This record gives sequence, C-alpha cells and structure tokens, in this order.
Amino acid sequence: MLINKSCLEVEFPKGLMISDPPYNQKYHYATYKDNLNLEEYTKLLRVFKPPCVIIGYPEMVINILVPILGAVSEIVCWVYNSNTAKQSRLIAWFGCKPDFRRIGQPYKNPTDKRIAERIKQGKVARGYDWWLINQVKNVSKKTIHPCPLPEELVRKIIVSTAEPGALIMDPFAGSGTVLRVAKDLGYNCFGCELDKAYFNEARLLLQE
Repeated sequence: MLINKSCLEVEFPKGLMISDPPYNQKYHYATYKDNLNLEEYTKLLRVFKPPCVIIGYPEMVINILVPILGAVSEIVCWVYNSNTAKQSRLIAWFGCKPDFRRIGQPYKNPTDKRIAERIKQGKVARGYDWWLINQVKNVSKKTIHPCPLPEELVRKIIVSTAEPGALIMDPFAGSGTVLRVAKDLGYNCFGCELDKAYFNEARLLLQE
C-alpha cells in the first residue's frame, strides 16, 4: 500500500522501517524542502521508530538519529565509486540486527586452496560490514527520481534483517525501490510519498 502524503500525516502500523530519507543537503526537489533548520529536520526524522534501518551520511546518523533512536545495533558502510565529494554512506540498524550469514559476498582470497574448494562447492563468504555497490547511474536510470537506491542494496538489507511475514515500510518511498524489492521478496509493504510525480512512478512500479 502506498499513500500520497507527508510521513508526518501518516500513522504507521507495526513493522520494519527501511528508508533513505532526505539528507537536508539543499538538493533541489520539486516538492521537498531540503534545507530545513535543525529543529524541523529533527522533527521530520522522528517518524522513525525501532525496528528500523536507515541509510544516511554519518553526520545525520550520529548527530540526529542516535539522540532520537538510541544506540545503533549495527553499522554497515555502503561504498560506491562516484564523482561526488562523498563516496560512502552509513546503513544503521536500530532495534534490530542483520544476520550476515543470510547474505554472501565473494571470497577475498579465491586462490587459497581451501577457499577454492569452498567456491567449487558453491559457497560464498558471509557478508562483510562494508558493501561495495554502485549507485544508480544517471545514464541508466529508468526513473524521474534523482537518487534512487540500488535494488541490490535494498535486497541485502531486507534479506539480512526481515523475518518471515514482516511488514516492510518506507516513510520516504521516493520512486518505490524499497517497497518494490520487498514485494518481489514476498513481503507486504506500506509507505508514503509526498511528491506526486514520485508517488505516481512508485505506484506504477508496484503494479508491474
């Protein structure tokens, strides 16, 4: 279910929130005000309630989210190659923890005899606490949203964190990536999006 409203106007049911909220970096959105003062921005982020997984720059996680939600349960560094000054973000778990045994990554030393045997058996290394996943490039985007999350990133979060039957929620749904990946993985999903154009795109994505 997707609602075209501000998250501050929505009462969220019990579930697991996974979101990539606005970073308040003065980006030019059509609808969002991305230059809120600290009080307004803090109020916006109070929509999050544990259990939740939030993607953001370190300053936002440390200075705003931790005072609101308490200590993080786990941190993963999402690393990507880009032309921007910042080439990483934090993925922060509050009130829940990922199980890295549910996700895998290539072994770092594939030529080691023992590792080579494991690879031959189809095994992979348990997930690390840093994920190298490229951003969705402008030239390849099939969305009007300026910064959609990579589906691989969302899939890793959901698979490592959500329990069977969990409701996956995104209060800043954007073009609908979190909700679409949750749906594809067999979860029920619920979210809201303030921008009408993003909402319409996300709604179409969920109908595919």
